[in-house]
Amino acid sequence: MNRVILLDFEEKDKEYLEQEKIDTFLIHTSDFASLPTILPEAQAIFYQMNWPVEEENIPTGLAEKIQEMVTDGARVICFIGKGHLYQLTGVIGNFPDIHLQECPPGEQLLVNPETTYNLLFEKYSNDLAYMYQLLPTSFGAEAWEVPATRNDSWKIVAKNLAGYPVSLIIRKGQGFIWLLPWFGQNNIKVADFILKDIFPLMEMKGKELEQIDWIDKEEYLFPEIKELFLKKEQEKKKFEERIKELDEQIKNLRETQQEVFNRLLKAEGQELKAAVAQAFKYLNWGKVVDVSEYWKNVIRDKEEDFWLIDNTEQTIEVCLRKEFLVLIIVRSGRNWATDDDCMLLQRVKGRRMQEFDNTKMKAVLVGNYFNLQEARLRNNPFSQLQMEEAEKDGNGLLTTYELFKAIKAEKEGLISKEDIRRQLKEKAGLLQFSW
Repeated sequence: MNRVILLDFEEKDKEYLEQEKIDTFLIHTSDFASLPTILPEAQAIFYQMNWPVEEENIPTGLAEKIQEMVTDGARVICFIGKGHLYQLTGVIGNFPDIHLQECPPGEQLLVNPETTYNLLFEKYSNDLAYMYQLLPTSFGAEAWEVPATRNDSWKIVAKNLAGYPVSLIIRKGQGFIWLLPWFGQNNIKVADFILKDIFPLMEMKGKELEQIDWIDKEEYLFPEIKELFLKKEQEKKKFEERIKELDEQIKNLRETQQEVFNRLLKAEGQELKAAVAQAFKYLNWGKVVDVSEYWKNVIRDKEEDFWLIDNTEQTIEVCLRKEFLVLIIVRSGRNWATDDDCMLLQRVKGRRMQEFDNTKMKAVLVGNYFNLQEARLRNNPFSQLQMEEAEKDGNGLLTTYELFKAIKAEKEGLISKEDIRRQLKEKAGLLQFSW
């Protein structure tokens, strides 16, 4: 069973999974006639229930067919958006205990402490757009099993702070039905995460349980051994909480310190220019002057993007005429650097020398080329002739990956900011930092 069925999703969702090399079929509940030949080969069925308007168009026999598949091992995951109960039970079958009572938006959740479920809700909890209370009974903060009053077993995956389940897994035969809240446009990303990460974890845990001899099950354990198992679980919980704290620290550091430099390798346009400017500011350049901002009240071509000036004492106007000036031009592309990009260096430098009556200048092209490839696999985007011309003119060609590596090396203590600035000013041609 290696086929995935998207039930009542959109064409773009099918394309999303196909890009991930997943055999995907897109079906609508109204097209049930075409389902019987496809269903038996399904590894998983993802269903989007989101019909605010009541329409009796669930085909007869769909729930029975899907329940048979679940008994044989299929996995059915339902994203429950705004709608009516019959729209859910018409697909998964009738479960008398289940009802749909709307939860307040943005309500906090308690998540089953099993790592499998924690992973999903930690990753996508900020994307929750809508959810229902699924059972009429509160289970408090500690209980995660629904008492067995039926042939199938029910596990609570998540509940609101009042203890009412908002996500359930109903195990039936060899498969299960998983009821999830609505993650909006990210439903398909959650589905992809479940396929790639959650299902393998479930299978691994299932194999571990199969290896346990029945005599070692909880029903047969003496109190002193059960107590040690309890202590083990408590230690495990502490460990998981510590891991969660570390993950949060990693997330915060990525957002506050890493992400701005990651944009050097992935961004284009204004976002790339902002990332390059931030990189030079990080290197403690005296002044990083945005040319467009400087000339915002003047009608003229802004050919370069930034001026780098060491002197912090004098005004920009004085520095433009007296100090050493680095002219920065930022470009990006999915292929090689163009000759036009490179020839612009000397042309702009010549104009500014004449305009500011200052010959102490250098022009540097900072380029994020081959920007759809992983950075370390990219070719040198500059031709031999382009590098020779830049070196002859005293200008520089710098890839954003080289700038990124220099900043990373500075953070690792391998090179100082001052040395990076010095090399950028002194070297010509293809700029590669040494440390």
